[in-house]
Amino acid sequence: MEGGRKPKVLIVDDTPENIQVLMETLKDQYTIVAAINGEKALKMAAAEPKPDLILLDIMMPGMDGYEVCRRLKADEQMQHIPIIFVTAKTEVEDETLGFELGAMDYITKPFSVPVVKARVKAHLELKILRDREASQRAKLESVLGMLKSELAEAADYVRFLLPEPITQGPVTADWRFVPSTTLGGDSLGYHWLDEDSLAIYLIDVCGHGVGAALHSVSVLNVLRSRNLPNVDFRRPEQVLGSLNGVFPMDDHRGMYFTMWYGVYKPSSGLLTYASGGHPPALLIRDTAGNRSEIRELRTPNLFLGGLEGMDFKHDEVEIKPAARLYVFSDGVYEIMNEEGAYWEFDDLKAYLGESRDSLESPMDDLWAHVQQIAGSETLEDDFSVLEIRIP
Repeated sequence: MEGGRKPKVLIVDDTPENIQVLMETLKDQYTIVAAINGEKALKMAAAEPKPDLILLDIMMPGMDGYEVCRRLKADEQMQHIPIIFVTAKTEVEDETLGFELGAMDYITKPFSVPVVKARVKAHLELKILRDREASQRAKLESVLGMLKSELAEAADYVRFLLPEPITQGPVTADWRFVPSTTLGGDSLGYHWLDEDSLAIYLIDVCGHGVGAALHSVSVLNVLRSRNLPNVDFRRPEQVLGSLNGVFPMDDHRGMYFTMWYGVYKPSSGLLTYASGGHPPALLIRDTAGNRSEIRELRTPNLFLGGLEGMDFKHDEVEIKPAARLYVFSDGVYEIMNEEGAYWEFDDLKAYLGESRDSLESPMDDLWAHVQQIAGSETLEDDFSVLEIRIP
């Protein structure tokens, strides 16, 4: 037991001779205390250190053993103490009632010393195992609570770094970021590089947890501060190539990331972009007749951090008003429903194409939609999407 103390056994019996026999049988291995009635037994059971096991006589004047058992099992502080009934009765219905009340076993009178020793030893060993399990569970819950708190703080930090919506000017921009229960490695943003160059980006680090989130934030801060030597941040292929060299997975605990990065120039309507192992962005142009033209924007580059010295390719597209650009991580569309079927990229593409007349933000509608599909308010991966509108 804890602290090396002997297990404590409470004997409850209105016959002193029975108490004496049980004490003589058990005193060498256990600390023995005794009560001669139910009221006294309840008081002694509540005293610290609480008994590790109770030998409880059924037939006692006043409060019988059944009532003592009921009260013990109704008390949160004592309900886990194992009880062995001591009785001269052998009727099946008596044993059934005892087990229904929560007793662990029966010992019948007259006592068999080997039987008493064996059953007390067995149930105390079971209690020790249960206590250890409960202790380990409590420690695990404490660790999980701390981890949950750390994940929440990390998620708040990521949100703090995300940009304010752009509501005026040649483009408008907004985003939605909902961390998963374990917090993935997503981050996103946009900012003006100059008066005519809007950088747009989304990062998705492999894995989950604080480490992945902080790795993603490191990449995000490099982009925000433009801290890449000899890189023109208006050239997406240069940005991805430099990030690939700065963040090798071998130096970052095996973490790599996918990314989409684009630069839009309102004066020309030209969007230059590059992606590294990332889902394609969707450029949607709403045309007359309630139709939408949808174009997938991706380049055939590998994920970042895997191989040094890779050449990254870029592409460009002219955007004609009115258009919407959506950049997102795979957590937005890899959604499994309760039947095990997936809502996939093509489903997302169709959904966004049909969202032109949404009264609410399409991103809010999308979030509600994937929650409904998943049957949960939280997803297995981060939900990260940004929207750029060209009026």
